[in-house]
Amino acid sequence: MTLPAGLGAQWCAFDEATYGVSLLTTPKFYAADNDSLQLKKVTKQGTGIFAGGLAPRGARRRATEYSVQGALPMDLPMRDMNPWLKRMFGSFGQAGATLTEDASTLAYSATHYLGDLTGHSFTLQAGKPTVDGTTEPVTYVGCKVQAWEISCAKGEIAKLNLTIEARNELSGSWKDALNGSVPSLQSFTAPVAGEPFCWVDAGVYYGGTPSTTSGVTTVSGATLAGNVVGPLSLKVTRPMDLTRFAPDKAPFRNEPLQNSWTQIQGSWVVEWLSAETYLAAYQSDTPLTIELRFTGPGIGSGSDKAMLGLLCSQVYLDGESPKVPGPGLLTQTIPWSVTDDGTNNVIQATYWTLDSTG
Repeated sequence: MTLPAGLGAQWCAFDEATYGVSLLTTPKFYAADNDSLQLKKVTKQGTGIFAGGLAPRGARRRATEYSVQGALPMDLPMRDMNPWLKRMFGSFGQAGATLTEDASTLAYSATHYLGDLTGHSFTLQAGKPTVDGTTEPVTYVGCKVQAWEISCAKGEIAKLNLTIEARNELSGSWKDALNGSVPSLQSFTAPVAGEPFCWVDAGVYYGGTPSTTSGVTTVSGATLAGNVVGPLSLKVTRPMDLTRFAPDKAPFRNEPLQNSWTQIQGSWVVEWLSAETYLAAYQSDTPLTIELRFTGPGIGSGSDKAMLGLLCSQVYLDGESPKVPGPGLLTQTIPWSVTDDGTNNVIQATYWTLDSTG
């Protein structure tokens, strides 16, 4: 019997071959904090005045649109992150996005940069426990990561929040023309053991000179920021046309397509220092290179460490000058935004792990 509460929930995902067609061949299971995904329904009510009728006629009500939106927040994992990085960055087909072993050390790395999500979607299934001890499968098809955020507060576990747009929710007897049946509950396999990243793993590197060789951007001369005291965050939002409800597909929509520039923003809080480095960059509107890096314990038989680095090649500091809020230490909140310098990867993830596939 399943634990009749959220503690008995499970989540797994697998990339689709065709947009919106459920595919759970060999899904990976993930540990999440919760999920807020839900089926959205748009209905329209016909007018149709009838002599003597004092209320809307049920026969004139139609459901015209269905879609799914919601979030899947989780601890930022050291293991099994590579499939999510592909879905977050759109790095499908990039040579560097395939995990590659460092010699024979059993430590693997991959590099991801922004790519197009067109033609790429995934199926996400949630196992949701009922109070009478049954885990009901709720399957979301046509999923795309529309936005994601990595954040870490002082002294806390780092977090990954995925904002997901999907075509439909298959559950109970509800299905659609692309899915002739509701997928059964997938047999649970515990996610691979591994720690999450946390505050003590975090570092912010700024400045230096970026350069790109064979599609990989590196930075020389970067400085590790000191006196960081507040939360770190990096958020990427990919605008999509979510209104593609063509008559031949309605009430479900065609695949959402990107329809504007990807927005990349971040921030951190530092103690106010006499060097005034960040204030000077803000005042002059001079771009910097920034990397948010989480470095964990050693992995494999060599000198490699579990690591997730998020490098932004051209960053402009936004926000305000520091203020004196009272008798305490002065701090400076540093919000920033990312643009394309035309040469280097706009944003790049470098991932080191013990995973050999993903």
